[in-house]
Amino acid sequence: MKIAALLAVASALVGAGCTASPRLADMATEPAANPSFGTASGHYHSVLGSYQHREPVDPKNWRQRNDDLAPKGEGS
Repeated sequence: MKIAALLAVASALVGAGCTASPRLADMATEPAANPSFGTASGHYHSVLGSYQHREPVDPKNWRQRNDDLAPKGEGS
């Protein structure tokens, strides 16, 4: 069983290696850069633009927090 699976995988790899790949001449017919497309905007964005300083806080009572966030109403 293992030998049959190994042969199947090996034959698939050999078959994939023998397939025709696109020729370089066929790929060269497409222009690398088309000037009619234009370029994207190049304005500056700061890496730290939306930075907000945060401090660690003590943990809160998780049961009270759960009760505060739980849906209120019938069935809860």
